[in-house]
Amino acid sequence: MDEDHADDIDTPRGRIRILADASPELIASLRLDEGMGAFAAPNYPASREKKALERIARGDESRIILAHSEDGRIIGFVAIAPPSSAERWGKMSGKGLIEAMAIEVSKDWRGLGIANKMMEIGLRDRFFDDKIVICTGYAWHWDLESSGLDKESYRRMLLTYLGKAGFMYYETDEPNVNLDSANFFSARIGPSVDDDLFNHFEQLLYKDQAWADFRGRPRTMSEVLGTGGAAWGGRKEG
Repeated sequence: MDEDHADDIDTPRGRIRILADASPELIASLRLDEGMGAFAAPNYPASREKKALERIARGDESRIILAHSEDGRIIGFVAIAPPSSAERWGKMSGKGLIEAMAIEVSKDWRGLGIANKMMEIGLRDRFFDDKIVICTGYAWHWDLESSGLDKESYRRMLLTYLGKAGFMYYETDEPNVNLDSANFFSARIGPSVDDDLFNHFEQLLYKDQAWADFRGRPRTMSEVLGTGGAAWGGRKEG
């Protein structure tokens, strides 16, 4: 366990530990909090969600950013791994592009800033410096019922969250992203990403290159949400 990337956080519900790179052995030793399991499919036991986290944690190009309580309950995670080969982005799997596939906080621990803290602590890891991390928002995956939010409000919440973590909003002609107007595609470009990786990523945004001429530039989440903020062209130089 890398203690340089682990922080203890005090919350109104008790102290928790957040790790940037949880090992499969640690995950196996913990249990899911009762409020977890939002990503378990119907008739799919929530306990298998933990097995999926263990499997992802074993990957060399994967990270499980994990939050757990002092009594050994998993109360949140961000699962980051190479994208599926079945997806457009899978063409860059193993080449510096990875995906934040799932972000969850236990229903009993929401509203305490844990999701923001997980991303903040996790992305301090220099593992991410030369990587592009993508995150796709699909409305049909959102926990609208438990959150009490409508689709637009949930979208705004996610975009605000990702903006705080340094993600930008990118237009794309990827069909699944465009199936619902609430869906979105975002990416965080690490400060040491090289030109080849960035250019390859840009080329994947549009399969129809005729449309690529009209895509404009990536936007900050503040611009997308209409809350102001400085624009940035998608890369950090220096």
